Amino acid sequence: MKENESALYSQYIIDGAAYEAAPAELLDECMEYQDDGFPGGFADIVDETMEPPVTPFMHESGRNGEYLKMTSEAVHREIPFRMLYPAHFTRLQIAKALLSRLWSKGHFRLGDLRLWAQWDWNCRPVGSMSAFYISAMNAGEYIYDLGVRMSDYLFIENDEESSARFFAWLPEKEQDEETDTHEEGALFKSSPYESRHPWINEERCCPERMLPEKDSWIIYIPFDTCSYRLGGSLLAQLNGHNGGTAPEIQDPDYFIDCYEVVRELAEDGLVMAGAAVSDGGLATAAERMCGECGMDLDINGLMASYQEKDSTKVLFSEVPGVLLQIRDNDFDYVDSQLILQDVAYYPVGRTSVEHEGIRLTGSTGSGVSGILASLLNQASEGED
Repeated sequence: MKENESALYSQYIIDGAAYEAAPAELLDECMEYQDDGFPGGFADIVDETMEPPVTPFMHESGRNGEYLKMTSEAVHREIPFRMLYPAHFTRLQIAKALLSRLWSKGHFRLGDLRLWAQWDWNCRPVGSMSAFYISAMNAGEYIYDLGVRMSDYLFIENDEESSARFFAWLPEKEQDEETDTHEEGALFKSSPYESRHPWINEERCCPERMLPEKDSWIIYIPFDTCSYRLGGSLLAQLNGHNGGTAPEIQDPDYFIDCYEVVRELAEDGLVMAGAAVSDGGLATAAERMCGECGMDLDINGLMASYQEKDSTKVLFSEVPGVLLQIRDNDFDYVDSQLILQDVAYYPVGRTSVEHEGIRLTGSTGSGVSGILASLLNQASEGED
C-alpha cells in the first residue's frame, strides 16, 4: 500500500464532464487550517459513474428474523465501500463516527469534535475513482454543513477492497476564549456549537446494553428526515443485491439539533443505555442493546408517522440515529426537552425481564426469529 497524492490533487473528468475542484480542495473546505499549497503536474483522472440498479431488493418480511441474524453477525466485520452508493455510504460513515462519541464521558458539543478520514482504495476497477470523487465531495459538504472540522485525511492505494473510515475525537489543546479562538491561518472561527472548556475520555457515560429495569422506555430518534430505503444497505448487500434507491442523508441542521439534545441528556445521566443506529439499521441496533433483558419492540407508530407499510424498510434501512433507554419517571422530562428542540422521537419499545432478544408487542412468538418473522408475511411491493 502507498499514499497516492495524484488521486487527491488531480483534476477529474467523469462521464465526459470536467470537475474544476480536485478532491483535496473539496476536503480542505472543512479543514481547520489552510494548506500551504497544492502540488501540481498530475495527469487528469478519467472515469465514469456506475449507476445502482433500478430494481429494488425484493425482500420478504416473513424473513425479518433471518435478516436480523445476518446483519447482526456481519456488522462486526469491516464493511467495504459500497461503490454504487458513494454519497450515502460516506455520509452514513461520517454520522456513525460522530454518533459513537455521543456516549463518551466528558463535556463537549458537536462543534468541538474533529474528524480524521482515510480512504484505502483500489484504483483499478472502472467506476472506483468516480466513486472516490463523489465520496470526497460529499464528505466535504456534509462535514462543513455539520459545523465539524477535519484534522487530516489520507488516500492509500491498495490492491484489495476499498474502504472509507472516519474517526471523531476531541483535541487535547483547549482554546482560550479570552483571545482569538484559533491560530493564524484557521478557516473556522468561534461556533455556537462549541463548548467553552470541552473535555472527553474513552469511557462511556452509559452502557450500550440495556439495564434490566422493568418497564423502562426505548426511544428511537432518527437524526435525518430522509425516507426509509434499502438501497446500499448491509441487508441488501448480504443478500447479493444492491437494493435500488438509498436513503438521502441531507439534513445536517436537523442532525445538529438531534445531536445537541441527546448529548445533553446523556451528559446529565438521563440515558440509561444508548446505541447508535447506522450499519444494519434500527433492528440491528436494537438487537445489539439486548443483553440480560429483552425488548418489546413496536414500530407501528413510526411506520404510521412515515406512512410506510413495509416493516423491513423501517427495520433495516440505514438512516443515522440512536436508540435510548429512559427510565419511566424521566419520560416526561425527556419528552419536554425533545419537543422544545423540535426533535421527533418515537417510543418503540419497553424493556422486559421476562424474555431475551426482541419481541414485537402483541405477538405470540418468542425470540428474535419468531417475533420479527411475524411483522409482515408479504413480499415487498418494491421501493419508490
